[in-house]
Amino acid sequence: MTDGQQTFYERAEQFIRQYLEESPVSATQLGVHRFDDRLSDRSTSGLDRQRRQIGQALAELEKAGSEQLDLDAQIDHRLMVNTLRMMLRGHDVLRTHARNPGEYADECMGGVFLLLVKEFAPLADRLRSVKGRLEATPEVLEQAKQNIVPEEVPPVWAEVAVESVQQGLGLYTGVLPALAGSVPEGDKLSAAAERAAEAMRAYGRYLQETVLPRARGRFAVGEELFDEMLSQDHMVDYTAEELLATGRRLFKETREEMTALAGSIAPGKEVKAMLDEAKGDHPSPEDLLDSYRGEMERARAFVAENDVVTIPAGERLRVEPTPPFLRGIIPYAAYMMPGPMEEAQEGIFLVTAVDPDAPWEQQRAQLRGHHWAKLPITAVHEAYPGHHLQLVYANGVGTLPRKLGGLMSTLFVEGWAFYCEQLMEDLGFLGAPMQRLGRLQDSLWRCARIILDASLHTGEMGVEEAIDFLVDEVGLERESARAEVRRYTSSPTQPMSYQMGKKEIMSLMEEYKGRHPSASLKELHDAVLSCGSLPPRLMRRRLLGTSRKGVHHG
Repeated sequence: MTDGQQTFYERAEQFIRQYLEESPVSATQLGVHRFDDRLSDRSTSGLDRQRRQIGQALAELEKAGSEQLDLDAQIDHRLMVNTLRMMLRGHDVLRTHARNPGEYADECMGGVFLLLVKEFAPLADRLRSVKGRLEATPEVLEQAKQNIVPEEVPPVWAEVAVESVQQGLGLYTGVLPALAGSVPEGDKLSAAAERAAEAMRAYGRYLQETVLPRARGRFAVGEELFDEMLSQDHMVDYTAEELLATGRRLFKETREEMTALAGSIAPGKEVKAMLDEAKGDHPSPEDLLDSYRGEMERARAFVAENDVVTIPAGERLRVEPTPPFLRGIIPYAAYMMPGPMEEAQEGIFLVTAVDPDAPWEQQRAQLRGHHWAKLPITAVHEAYPGHHLQLVYANGVGTLPRKLGGLMSTLFVEGWAFYCEQLMEDLGFLGAPMQRLGRLQDSLWRCARIILDASLHTGEMGVEEAIDFLVDEVGLERESARAEVRRYTSSPTQPMSYQMGKKEIMSLMEEYKGRHPSASLKELHDAVLSCGSLPPRLMRRRLLGTSRKGVHHG
């Protein structure tokens, strides 16, 4: 290793260590547990210090350049520079610390939730860390009140923050007191939870009485900034305008494909009626978790038996019921990845159980979201060979900057899982006609995300109009559509990454097969996954030695 290369990695790792110390909840998520009893310092001096650290690291890395580095180090250098630019944009331009009140509540509650659900240490040890985060909660929420500028808060973000506080209180008032009886000094944990709950209630009142009435900020980042994020974060060459045109074209093509398939399955029957009918075939409430476990195991076995991709050694996936305090925000299911620096590479797939005390119609409505035509698609997308397999593979790859590559862009991570749906259909795992129709329905939804992502953030569409689009054109239930659109407003360029990432990946694979015509499917997939969670442009450079920005999709 040259002196320049060693200096780069030392500086990159120095910043990453600083970042993890300044962002304790992110550290927990990534598998570093030295700061599990802390929350971030959101004071003015703390924010200034964090901004200064980012700025200094960026200036040093840009000045040093990457000429003396080998190919992998050049890729890591580009990852670090672009990630630092993204962080700097967050501080200086997006200013979410002043505009998004939900991020403070999310840190306090999410920081506790991670310690409860990730079994990296005995429960008693994790609860000691929980107590530290509970004790830090009142101060963080006071810092939030000092930082937030109510007039700059978008109304939709204020509404989401209020609901998040209301839904999360059960963590402090129900879950933690119930756990306190099982550990020494549980009374101190209960007392800390009670103080955190009171601070969260006071924060909720502040949001309702001070922020909501004055909130009139814009969530849309605007076309110029949206284009910058596409170029810097995802390293693609298309603009918001071109992205929107692509989304509309793909939406039209997918709907036509759905109509043709439906006609071959049941001539004269509408697609919506067919999908609604399929939802009636679902597991019983008692069998729901085991049904998911069975589909995950079946998908894993298929991947192994058909040499689809190497399954990383030591990986594990747990399917568990969603904790009660999260059921309001996880109506069906969610995957939680193992941290890249976690010793045990164990993913968690949460399934929200049906409330046996709820009226049957309510139970039935929830079960319709877990119907048999959808379960295998979910297993493929979330587990094998989708998110879980890819993320565990990436966690074992290369240097520290490479392990954190997914922080910058979701284009490959989401694109890979979405690509796997079509792959497993082509290979015969998703062979039933209604599974194919269900996959196309999900594809239509991903095409809609492209349209809404660009339209919302360039000001062409408002929140209610976007919700109507998902309900009327895609067929989502209104409450699900509302939750989707609210998420899109705070994550510009992320919603487009599923469909656009899939297109980039398929293009890259075609190029790779052209260079390596004798490569098997497994060798192809292993080559791609061995790069880590890189934006496809950097992955192309790593595999093919070319740095062209990517496929033009206008």
